[in-house]
Amino acid sequence: MITACPVCRTAFRITEEQLAAREGMVRCGRCAAVFDARETMKPAEPESGDRPRFAPAFAGSEPIPPAPPAVPDAGDAWLNPAPAALAPTPEAGQPAPQAAREIEPVFPASPRARSRAGWVAASTLLVIALTAQLAFHYRGEIALLFPQMRPRLAELCADLACDIPLPRRAALFSIESSDLQTDPANPNVIVLTATLRNRAAFPQSHPSLELTLTNSQDQPLARRVLGARDYLGPGASAEAGFAANSELPVKVYMEASSIKATGYRLYLFFP
Repeated sequence: MITACPVCRTAFRITEEQLAAREGMVRCGRCAAVFDARETMKPAEPESGDRPRFAPAFAGSEPIPPAPPAVPDAGDAWLNPAPAALAPTPEAGQPAPQAAREIEPVFPASPRARSRAGWVAASTLLVIALTAQLAFHYRGEIALLFPQMRPRLAELCADLACDIPLPRRAALFSIESSDLQTDPANPNVIVLTATLRNRAAFPQSHPSLELTLTNSQDQPLARRVLGARDYLGPGASAEAGFAANSELPVKVYMEASSIKATGYRLYLFFP
């Protein structure tokens, strides 16, 4: 049988085995076009005697010259190509085309290759999603380590309705001094005074304070947690954070008329 490339019109011999290899799909050895060989397939001409010319491969094209006699069977054309059976007739003034090449079969991706490609794509998406989640969770630390990225992070947080939290490293805070006394003007009120220090070289969030009142046996009688708004002075804002390498005086008034405490414990922490 004879088939012709629909792009460059080069004709080739082809066998039933070659057609069955990839369900008729082949690749032209001259222009590399992929096509269905069955759509342009025609019977080969007789080997001897007066041989008729084949019909043109396309409307308006020149007739295809007959195949040379005794053309050997192509066999596996993509491995051991046989000489081309037919070649397009060059137009006037045009150089003759080069010798035709073999037809190559189209090898579709195997199921294993498609599965591997799917796993690679899925793994890539998972890595991107995990990276985005980590960047969102540690956006405060990223802004601290890479200050140049803070404007971009602020823009993203504006779109996501979030903020860039300040660092919260309790190990870099300390209570420099503290005291708990009864208010001289009101015996039912106790006054907590303390001095907090941020030893970090960068601003941090204000920590929370836990005040525990104890008896003479150091057993807890009452406990209260004080947030930044509880111990910051009037008009102070917690948004700016605790300045780097700085101290903050604290003074809190609390009513404790029913508690006969003789001691206290004070801790700082982050919830």
